[in-house]
This record gives sequence, C-alpha cells and structure tokens, in this order.
Amino acid sequence: MITCTICRFEAELDDVAVPGPLGRGICLRCFARETGSEKRMPRALRQELTDLLATLESQAA
Repeated sequence: MITCTICRFEAELDDVAVPGPLGRGICLRCFARETGSEKRMPRALRQELTDLLATLESQAA
C-alpha cells in the first residue's frame, strides 16, 4: 500500500499515478483532480449503476 501525499489515504500500487520513496506517492484520483484530467461519470450512467447494484444486493439477501 502507498500513502497519498495529497489526500493521505492508502492506495494499492496499481492505483498510484506517481510513486515516490518511503511508501508515499500520489493516487490516481488526486492526480486527475490536480491536473484537470478527471472525467466524471454521466449522471444517467451513475443512476443506472446504482439501480443495478441495489437490485443485485436485494437478490443476494
């Protein structure tokens, strides 16, 4: 696990955009936000995904 120097959350190594020394780096989320390359999920797709996950959870219970 790598600790993000911006948000201080731990991130898996494959979720780190800029690895650094001593178990620190910059996570993909902070990197995208700071560089302006962040892409938001469309609202309709987010709602569809939320509905699907709710359906799957109710079927599993």
